[in-house]
Amino acid sequence: MNALITGGAGFIGSHLAEGLLRRGNNVYVIDNLSTGNYNNIKHLLRNERFTFVQGSILDRYLTERIVRKVDVIYHFAAAVGVKYVMDNPLASIQCNIHGTEIVL
Repeated sequence: MNALITGGAGFIGSHLAEGLLRRGNNVYVIDNLSTGNYNNIKHLLRNERFTFVQGSILDRYLTERIVRKVDVIYHFAAAVGVKYVMDNPLASIQCNIHGTEIVL
């Protein structure tokens, strides 16, 4: 199976990537590293079935190009944190709603 994890450098996404790889799946991760951490996935780069793309789900061309390659999508990319969302409501809506529209 080919899987995409958006926000895959975060805590949950990186652990999901590890589990999917252990089960023999091909895993694509797209993350802009705004809250995710490269160190969470660095060790996975040695696995030939793992592909990391640093980018935003708001990049329609990039996201659609990856989506076409996969069988399943785990969508964790989001603007997070109460303070950030309250201070940046439009950017949060753009990421959380429009980003999800693009992924779908």
